[in-house]
Amino acid sequence: MSYGICNDNDELIARFATPLTVRSNQPVFVSDTLSLKRQVNVQSAQRWEIDSSLEPLNVTANELFVNLVTKGYNNSVRVKFPQNYGVIKRTTSTSLPRATGTLNASQITVSENIGLIPAGTFILFGNHSKVYITTTDLNGSGVVNIFPTLRIAVSNVVVNREFVVNFLYDTDVTSGMIYSDGILMDTGTVRLIEKL
Repeated sequence: MSYGICNDNDELIARFATPLTVRSNQPVFVSDTLSLKRQVNVQSAQRWEIDSSLEPLNVTANELFVNLVTKGYNNSVRVKFPQNYGVIKRTTSTSLPRATGTLNASQITVSENIGLIPAGTFILFGNHSKVYITTTDLNGSGVVNIFPTLRIAVSNVVVNREFVVNFLYDTDVTSGMIYSDGILMDTGTVRLIEKL
């Protein structure tokens, strides 16, 4: 499986390389009282962030260069979202399951699924631009827990496990090119943030 940055036609132009970090960013306010009891206030807002090296490129380096310069920090960058390696190895479902759930639900009902969709699977619903993750295993059809809670209700929509989704370059990403060894484009670590 290859994951990374795509052009506007969803063709891969730069593959993610290790180290790769997929992070959940959810605002949390933590304070300790004088008696050292911890008080935690978790906000409902959440986005996914990806930090990754990119495979040094030579043949498609020009496309990545154009992408970095023209997308800047405010235009959508198409990203083929990475799955956890354990998920890839454990998944036996090859079907196109469908999901139903209400606004703000942490569980969805899945139909038309044959096989295992393991906990930790990143999913995208057919009518969403928000990425979710399953937090429980689903073997066949039934109920599965997700994170974060549903931002938009779903009614019999396709559950995608391989998908391209909109992200933004973070402000510390170089809008240009860096070459190593004269012919290989090396952007160092690229940070992408989910476009909400």
